[in-house]
Amino acid sequence: MVDLILSNAHVVDPHNKTNGLFDLSVTKGKIDSIKQHSDSSKAEVVIDLKGNLAIPGHIDTHAHLSSVGGDTWDSDRSYGHKMIAESGTTTVLDLAGNPSIMSEGMKRRGAGLNVACITGLQPGETIPSENPTMDVIRDVVNLEKKNGAIGLKILGGYYPLSPEITSDIIFQANNQQAWIALHVGTKDAGSNILGLREVPDITDKGRLHVAHINSYARGLINTVEEESSEALDLIIKMRSQWVTEAYLASINGTNGLCDEDGNVVFNVTRNCLTIRGYEPNEKGIRKALSEGHGAALVLKDERMGLITGEDAINIWESNLTNQALCFPVNSPVSAFKLTTAKYSDEEFIVDAISTDGGAVPRNVAIEKTMSLVKFGALSLNEAVVKLSYNPSKMLGLLNRGHFSEGAEADITVIDQSVGKAVMSFVNGKMIMKDGKSVADGGNWLILSEGKETAENSGLPYEIMDLSKSKLYL
Repeated sequence: MVDLILSNAHVVDPHNKTNGLFDLSVTKGKIDSIKQHSDSSKAEVVIDLKGNLAIPGHIDTHAHLSSVGGDTWDSDRSYGHKMIAESGTTTVLDLAGNPSIMSEGMKRRGAGLNVACITGLQPGETIPSENPTMDVIRDVVNLEKKNGAIGLKILGGYYPLSPEITSDIIFQANNQQAWIALHVGTKDAGSNILGLREVPDITDKGRLHVAHINSYARGLINTVEEESSEALDLIIKMRSQWVTEAYLASINGTNGLCDEDGNVVFNVTRNCLTIRGYEPNEKGIRKALSEGHGAALVLKDERMGLITGEDAINIWESNLTNQALCFPVNSPVSAFKLTTAKYSDEEFIVDAISTDGGAVPRNVAIEKTMSLVKFGALSLNEAVVKLSYNPSKMLGLLNRGHFSEGAEADITVIDQSVGKAVMSFVNGKMIMKDGKSVADGGNWLILSEGKETAENSGLPYEIMDLSKSKLYL
């Protein structure tokens, strides 16, 4: 007997060169077989997919399910578990969170996802200061691995460090084979194409995940087209050292915090305002929100959503400007160019399509990718490479991203007529049906150093081996 058969599935698995109508069988959470016809009488459960797509589960290499901690990022991002699961994603890299906060959120509001957490570096919270010594950085890397994180993210757009300290952190993370990601920006350059130009020298001979590459091609310095081309040129130059992803939503996510003089604190938020001609201060934020350029992130019916106009201004003011905001600053031109660009050997220049979502309502990676398929910019095989197969290699999750016999039965089912996921499974267990989360808890992805912490949490866990990731190959 097998546990599950997904019959009449349009299976797309580029790794195994499968693209056609098959029955997909699952036993004990693993892929059992892919056949044109299976004996349904030998299955505990049979679900007729009626020709809907069945692809290896979407692996999101950039989302937000927990906050770093501290006063500035105190919103509860655990609602993002169900939000992102309802979009069809099955595995998430919580990029710039806190493993303790993430695991507690998984217990309270989990959705059955596989989740790895990256600790965001905030001076005074997760790293002692802006000028840590090499020994301090080494100890922070080691501590966060023991805490259940798989690595660190440098938050250059919010807490910029010197280029030298940024480089030191990359070195120490590489030295301990921890994941290391960078939101571009230092004390010498902002979170834009100028900041991206710094990153090859900062990386030196190391390895780095350059986060949401589209965020540095918004037309702040040159045209969007020119910045997108330059970003691609830099990735090509650093091909053997960088991994990258881009997200396809029009909105970003940031914070509207202002200082006592009324000036916007964070570089990212200043960019969001100035790019549309608003002043980078309280007056500019009020005007942007009132005119619909910005929106405030609020909780409604157990999901995070957006409000605009006077309602947004009121909640921003009621939180003394320390409020999560979103601005429509991402260009479809850069999204298209960065997502579809290839090397001469037909490999994609930007590795993966992410959401940068979770608790931010922009979990549209699958939906937008299917639009690119409909437009003819990507084939179905290419879409799955960007959503599932490349991310699996990027993270070293080599038992995911494909339907080989014995692979983890993480599956995303897509109704191609509407371009949205309608069902998903993790380890053969349904976690989403008809756009609604139907599972709880989750599977915590850790490094071996975090085993004791994960065991003490009571959550199921899985140990990753980053030596198998594209970052360290």
